[in-house]
Amino acid sequence: MARMSTNPRRSKVAAIAALGLSLTLGLTACSGGSGGAHAGAAKKSGTTLTFWHYFTDRADLLQELATQYEDKTGVKVKLELVPGDALPQKFQAAAQAGKLPDISAGWTSAGEKLAPYALEGKILNLSKVDGAKEWFDEFVPSAIQGVSYTPDNQWKVDPGAYLVPLDTNNMQFLYNKDLFKKAGITELPTNLNGFIEASKKLRAAGIQPFVSGFSSWPLGSLASMYIDNVVPADVRTAAYTGTGRYDAAEWIDFLTVFDKLAKAGVFADGILGYDMPAAETLFASGQAGMIFDGSWALGVFNKTNPEFKNYGVFMPPSVGDEPLYIPGGVGSTVFVVGTSPHADAATAFLKWLTEADQQKKYAEASFNIPANRKVADTLKLNKNIAAFAAGADKLTPASPTAMQGAVVTTMTAGLQLIIAGTATPQAVAAKMQRAKETKLAQ
Repeated sequence: MARMSTNPRRSKVAAIAALGLSLTLGLTACSGGSGGAHAGAAKKSGTTLTFWHYFTDRADLLQELATQYEDKTGVKVKLELVPGDALPQKFQAAAQAGKLPDISAGWTSAGEKLAPYALEGKILNLSKVDGAKEWFDEFVPSAIQGVSYTPDNQWKVDPGAYLVPLDTNNMQFLYNKDLFKKAGITELPTNLNGFIEASKKLRAAGIQPFVSGFSSWPLGSLASMYIDNVVPADVRTAAYTGTGRYDAAEWIDFLTVFDKLAKAGVFADGILGYDMPAAETLFASGQAGMIFDGSWALGVFNKTNPEFKNYGVFMPPSVGDEPLYIPGGVGSTVFVVGTSPHADAATAFLKWLTEADQQKKYAEASFNIPANRKVADTLKLNKNIAAFAAGADKLTPASPTAMQGAVVTTMTAGLQLIIAGTATPQAVAAKMQRAKETKLAQ
């Protein structure tokens, strides 16, 4: 998969969307015991942990859990809410000033942007703490993949899990059942041609066919899905590592998918002006037939329009006969600051936070799918959440290589031009190749 940075709100990821970020270990610093010696020592010492996060929708829930933890152990967790888009910059400035917190929410997956901090030890390799195997065995495997650096990764980070998943997610297509009925659509599309035909029926009925937040990160997430679906793995790897070219025929075929969809009228009018909240509002208000969104959208729709219930979830259509994988895996993540003097106590808190009881409470209150496999099995999921949960078997496999940042930026801007009808797939592919060669976005 072309690993791309995701908006922190959706890193709960990008990506993707699927299911990302939990468990049943005991309360010790790193020993895996139950309420062991370290917790008692921390209680006597009056340890205070600082935890930076951007989880606005879960701030009260996290405070409730932090208070419960302090009552249990004596360890105080001081929660500090930071705007999601500002967290990476705040963390970077604090790292330079030597004023980092003890725990932080992750703003992207284990990849290029976190690699420098991992290499410097500012993000702790949790796979090396005592009891790590038993801890991480409790998580959905795809969630652990999303928080781990693989062996022989291109950034030369020691392999292991550097973040803790709080929930899992993935991204699929959702559809309005009433609008499909109105347009005479009786079967869900399973391939690109069927998707186009369904979209044409919706347009003929006066309905905007398909919407998503194409002014921001969702366009890149949808692109990553069709890169894997259209571009062979060896061609992808060659381009990512520098031995292949982005202006090759296979990459042009991928870009042509979006050109074909745009020319067929699939995309809602003005889609390039929609961010994700605007797209979700359009869909939840019954003005669009389909949306590309993540499992978190169910909670968004419930808040936006509690009366909106008659919708469903389906896997995005594949191009040809190739298998299609969807973005997702890890959702919201947190990590321990490796240079913190309280790293052991911070690790103990995260172990407790991801135990089964806390995960169940977290999942039920936040509309998120828990990363803890045992908790996920005990929750009573409605059919749409269950459909997203089933996507865990179809997530994009982890890869040790990734598309270069300058190429990602160039590709996303180029796709917007293709959708607007002002650039050809060939021209965008050429720009992507120049971005790779110059290391500058075009």
